[in-house]
Amino acid sequence: MKKPIAAVTADTLLADMKPINQKMADYAPRPLLNALGKAGLLPVILAYDDYADPEEFVETFDALVIPGGPNPSPRFYGEEPLWCIGPTYEKRDIFEIRLIKACLKMGKPILGICRGMQILNVALGGTLWQDMPSQNPKAFIQHMQKAPGNIATHYVEINKESRLHDILGDGLYVNSRHREGIKKLAPSLKEAARARDGIIEAVESRDNELVAAVQWHPENMEDGVMDPLFRAFADRIIRLK
Repeated sequence: MKKPIAAVTADTLLADMKPINQKMADYAPRPLLNALGKAGLLPVILAYDDYADPEEFVETFDALVIPGGPNPSPRFYGEEPLWCIGPTYEKRDIFEIRLIKACLKMGKPILGICRGMQILNVALGGTLWQDMPSQNPKAFIQHMQKAPGNIATHYVEINKESRLHDILGDGLYVNSRHREGIKKLAPSLKEAARARDGIIEAVESRDNELVAAVQWHPENMEDGVMDPLFRAFADRIIRLK
C-alpha cells in the first residue's frame, strides 16, 4: 500500500548558516519527521515559494502538518506587536494561512503543533495572547518551561467529548514551550484540552475529523507516549483518502 504523504511546513533560518554560507535555509524538525515516518506516513518538507501560490502545492500531498516555530505576526489577528514578543516571519504566516484554507476546502487533514495550533486558530478567525505572562494574569503555569524541552512539566485535562480523549485518555503531563496562547477560539474549532490555569492546550474541528492541533511538542516527548497521537493522525488520513 502506498504511504500517505504528510507535508510539513518549513521554517526559515534567517541568519547565515556557517561554514557553508547558506542564507535563508529552510528546515523542519527531525524528531517530527521521524514520528510521522514511524506512524506510517511519508513526510516531506514544504517550503514557501516566491514564484508559486500556496494553493498550487495542495494537490501534491495527502495531509498537512504545521510544526512549531516563531510567533505568528499579530497583524493577522488585528493587533500591533508588543515589545516583549519574539521574532516573527510573515512569509511563513501567509504561506500557512493560505495552505490551511486550501486544505480545508479540499478536505485534507491538518495536524498543528505548538505554533501550528496558534496559526490554525488565527487562520480560522481566532486571536492569541501575544505574551501570556504580561497579558493574562490567570496563566499561572510555567508554559515556557525552564526544564529541558523533552521533559513533561505540566498537566493537561482532556475533554471527555473530544476525539483526543479516545486517543490519550483523561489527561497527561506534557512539555511546554510557548509564550503565546489562544485568547479567542476560532468559531469552527472546539477545545479538546486545557491546562489547569485554563489555557487551551488542544483543539479540534467542530464539523469533521479534518483538524487536530496540540499546544505541546509531541515529537519531543519520551518513551513513545505520543505514538498514539501520530498513529491516529495517520489512520484519519487513510480513512479520508
